[in-house]
Amino acid sequence: MTTRPAILLAVCLLSVSCSRDSGRAAPDVSPSPPAAAEKAAPKIYDESVPPTKKEMVRALLASQDVSLSTDSSCSGVGTNPADANLGDYLSGFLAEQNSDKGKNWLDIQSKPSSSPASGPAWDCDVVIRHVDGEDRWGWGVSFQMKAKDHSIVKTSFRCTGSG
Repeated sequence: MTTRPAILLAVCLLSVSCSRDSGRAAPDVSPSPPAAAEKAAPKIYDESVPPTKKEMVRALLASQDVSLSTDSSCSGVGTNPADANLGDYLSGFLAEQNSDKGKNWLDIQSKPSSSPASGPAWDCDVVIRHVDGEDRWGWGVSFQMKAKDHSIVKTSFRCTGSG
């Protein structure tokens, strides 16, 4: 037997022996769920520290399914009569920010709540602003975030704006 066929035969035998069932069941290894999918305990905040602008926008985006019927101030608002929830309302005005003329910005503020719905809270305002000559407007929402865990008080949404 020459060297080349011997090496080929050895590789084939090794391959076959490694692929045979040894009679043992393979361990059942299931991937662990991603950390984001796990329900984490709410973070606890210093109640004297307001939510950041990013936290307010993130909380607002997470609330896009809140119905516009939640408060009378949200009745008939939006860029389309079919707008039904905060996501529709806000995305319509954000889509208007595509002009390369004028100025567009977000006006985001918070202050301690004077009438907390459920314990200490922050009054938050997120307004989409646009100025282009005589075309000036600002539409947005106000809502409360609990001071302890920075969660939104779902019943606190109010639609704000002026044409």
